[in-house]
Amino acid sequence: MPYIIGCDIGTTNVKCVAFDSVSGDILASHSESYEMYHPKPDWSEQDPDEIYDAACKTIKAVVKTCKGRHKLLGISFSAAMHGVLALDKDGKQLTQLIIWADNRSSDIALKLRTSSVGKKIYFNNGTPVHAMTPVCKLLWLRQNEPQIYKRTNRFVGIKEYIIYRLTGKFVIDYSVASATGMFNIRELQWDAYTLKKLGLTADKLSTAVSPYHIEKTPAKNDAGLPEGTDLIMGASDGCLANLGSGAVQTGSMAVTIGTSAAVRICFSKPYSDPLMQTFCYVLDEHTFIIGGPSNNGAVIFEWLRNTFFPKEEFDTVFEEATKIDPGSDGLLFYPYLLGERAPLWSSTVRGGFTGLDIQHTRAHFARAVMEGILLNLFGIGKILMEMQKVDTIYANGGFARSPIWVQMLADVFGKTVKLNDTVETGAVGAAMMGLKALGIYEHYSEMKAFTTVGQEFDPVSKVHKSYDALSDRFVKGARLMLAHAV
Repeated sequence: MPYIIGCDIGTTNVKCVAFDSVSGDILASHSESYEMYHPKPDWSEQDPDEIYDAACKTIKAVVKTCKGRHKLLGISFSAAMHGVLALDKDGKQLTQLIIWADNRSSDIALKLRTSSVGKKIYFNNGTPVHAMTPVCKLLWLRQNEPQIYKRTNRFVGIKEYIIYRLTGKFVIDYSVASATGMFNIRELQWDAYTLKKLGLTADKLSTAVSPYHIEKTPAKNDAGLPEGTDLIMGASDGCLANLGSGAVQTGSMAVTIGTSAAVRICFSKPYSDPLMQTFCYVLDEHTFIIGGPSNNGAVIFEWLRNTFFPKEEFDTVFEEATKIDPGSDGLLFYPYLLGERAPLWSSTVRGGFTGLDIQHTRAHFARAVMEGILLNLFGIGKILMEMQKVDTIYANGGFARSPIWVQMLADVFGKTVKLNDTVETGAVGAAMMGLKALGIYEHYSEMKAFTTVGQEFDPVSKVHKSYDALSDRFVKGARLMLAHAV
């Protein structure tokens, strides 16, 4: 029985999942976690070798489980976006992996975003100018670590590093490249204008290839794979979450809430928002994912539990939240505890509660936090729904394990929400892309077995109307907080 592995390289762990190539059934899965480091205020880094070791361990574990019973077709990769790692001429690290959550370049990003140069960079490349993006990270390195910047032979992201360690090749798929802020989404090549502003040449970056590009493993490799095993480049985790959930057809939207969060739709051509509110990333040569990311997803809910519900289970928090009516009796929460990307794009904005009354209990705070996270995402969703009519939301990420929160999502957006049978949509999307790259399937429409829906949640009309009205108050308050950001 042939199978394919979807390898999802995330912020907190690598997860490998083996899928039956016909039924889409999960045959095996394994994950390995790793640390995030904060050596200075606003810095967020990871050790790329820890992630590489985790990837190799997960691949070995899944292959071992399937060995003797199934035939491996190949491994396809999904990866987190926006990371930067500097390597010398021997491929050795000059820095740690600077990840998407790093805000050290926030001052640079703010100045660039408001300039004509920044606007052109955004229009060409589709990635909003923000501290998360590699283009801003590289400007910070050039200004603050000029010796490292000069010594660097290659700037790469985590997927490129793993592929390099496995094959010796520096290649990057169009999808991950499009999230760097340096890749022209219309020409599908490194953007000459942006590289000139960075003082870089394309040979300092990996060779950009199709997400369907295949590399082969050498005889000796750390993952213990047979010589000639197909490694499919795949795409970014956000784009593949759309593919793996089924949200690639017109009229559908994907909402992901993991540590961070995002709202995304699929489009047939590249798009740059005149107000610079949204991103446009490449899924493949003919498919583009438009949306907005939020820093403030389940990580904020975890803060809520640790602050108001110490040593209690998440289910306890959810249960208390259900005792409170929609709108939390006037208590409104702005979830900007980590700054915010879409729709505000400010690293310095901070959140808070408004409408606090002596009647409010910790249960009110629980519901208000859940609502605040969703109202912020609804603000992003409204921008996208002006571009395209949406009738169905495909939800994924850790929050999808809570029926209470998913129903709240349906009520806030006023749309039917569908949950896939698996929350591992990044790995599913990677596997689907790999099967197409290998020629097993010609079209994604032939792979419906991989995107089956387990549950549906319909919105309550009356509740949605109250949330729709509340969202206007939320937007006004968010603008005030942005105006007072320092």
